[in-house]
Amino acid sequence: MDWTDIIIEIKSEHIEIAAAIAQMVINRGIYIEDYSDFDIEIQKFGPVEIIDSELLSKDRTVAKLHIYFSPEENPMEGLAFLKERFEQENIPYVLDSTTIKESDWANNWKKYFKPCPIGEKLLIVPSWETKNVPIELSENRKSLIIDPGMAFGSGQHETTRLCMELIEKYTVPGAKVLDVGTGSGILAISALLLGAGCAMGIDIDALSVKVATENAALNGVKENFIPKHGDLAKDVEETFDLITANIVADIVIALTPDAVKLLNPTGTYIMSGIIEERKDDVLSVLDNLGFEIIDCKIDKGWCALAARHK
Repeated sequence: MDWTDIIIEIKSEHIEIAAAIAQMVINRGIYIEDYSDFDIEIQKFGPVEIIDSELLSKDRTVAKLHIYFSPEENPMEGLAFLKERFEQENIPYVLDSTTIKESDWANNWKKYFKPCPIGEKLLIVPSWETKNVPIELSENRKSLIIDPGMAFGSGQHETTRLCMELIEKYTVPGAKVLDVGTGSGILAISALLLGAGCAMGIDIDALSVKVATENAALNGVKENFIPKHGDLAKDVEETFDLITANIVADIVIALTPDAVKLLNPTGTYIMSGIIEERKDDVLSVLDNLGFEIIDCKIDKGWCALAARHK
């Protein structure tokens, strides 16, 4: 199947608003090229010599937003919506589109996905980069080998990284974990590598569940990973010590009443994928359900929260 790649070129300063508009059109199949803070990020990776030269030459002032549409999703209608909203927001843009094969979409981004340290204990390693990990990055860290495939969750985005940092902080040995909307399984696998006893990864997308199971096997934790294709409200009845949900604010708000019923009295509920402007909306729901915030991390306009029963 051929996909339409709509490419929006804008100034980097507008990327957060542009991404939010894009998510109104489609809630998956979005890829952001933004190198505005790449010079700062390089310091986390080590010597410049280990950074791909193509990345080093990228324009720091311009960002590109790629939105992928399948034929049945009416790409032209989506394109018209994007133009209208960008003009309403006074965001200068250049629009382009191209047709690509599904296999190309699945693989083109891989050249930009390099080993990346997260928190103090984990190192995300793409499955195709396991033999190219610099020693200075892997020292004193557990490698989390990941192949997102067509599922969400490579660990590159702030929402996933912030969530993983909170998982590192609040995972206790032997904990029973539930990862809602597991995607690639990266959060469930993180918890298992950090000492959790078992982790269930649930997703309404069967492909994500398959990918998550494969990634659990890559990391040697398959026997402790429980894949589940289904709906949180209907298909999960047991309780957990740690629940994670890295989705978007509206879905976090919608699923929270069901999630909190599955959380043990002393358990921790970690949420991410929340734009900073929606933080108060999520906090209000948590307060009404009898929760208190024990941790909050914010980076580049994205917010991750950790909460417990009061």
